[in-house]
Amino acid sequence: MVKYTKNDFDKRSWQEYADIMEKILKDVQKYIVKNKIKIDAIVPILRGGNVLGTFLAYRLHLLRILPVQYKYFFIGEKEAELRQILFTIEKGMFNNNPTFLLVEGDQCFGNTVITAVNDIKKIFPKAKILHIADCLDYSYRDSAKDYVEKIFYGEYTNHCEELSKEECKRLGIGKSSMAPWENYEEEIATVSGKQFQYIDSEITKKQSIKKAEFKF
Repeated sequence: MVKYTKNDFDKRSWQEYADIMEKILKDVQKYIVKNKIKIDAIVPILRGGNVLGTFLAYRLHLLRILPVQYKYFFIGEKEAELRQILFTIEKGMFNNNPTFLLVEGDQCFGNTVITAVNDIKKIFPKAKILHIADCLDYSYRDSAKDYVEKIFYGEYTNHCEELSKEECKRLGIGKSSMAPWENYEEEIATVSGKQFQYIDSEITKKQSIKKAEFKF
């Protein structure tokens, strides 16, 4: 297995991340105006989608932010569980066909987004969902395409490592990126397929709901 170090990551500055958020905002605004869409709420996928989701809520003059949270928990070296930690969307909050901005941070395979969409559709089957990610793995850029109305993103990545160095160079994709607030230890553990030890890991896992299992 590859041993990762800090040198394998490109940590964005706050200004670089602000530029990404502004790009996404312009794309979303243009789409909303063109299609005459009324957004009912921002739905950030915690933890990664929190900053971008709050930024969009303020800039789009939206009051309601309804977070959901999912997390992979690694089991041994070859298996992981995707678990739902938080879900704040309930019946009666909107009419039968609300429109949500579902905001993710670093999207890799797309499993978390697809799970979130399915959970939302259990409450509001006719909901329209516009999906946003600050960065999107190029090889899986269309993984959620059949589940949402539209996908917006800041930049492409090769975080799933399915592109060659030559392909990354041709596409202008650099090293694995990190948001300004993320820490190297957690990122290295995640890409290595190891469980990072949060101070509340045990109680959080116990109180969460298993949504899917994955082998790798």
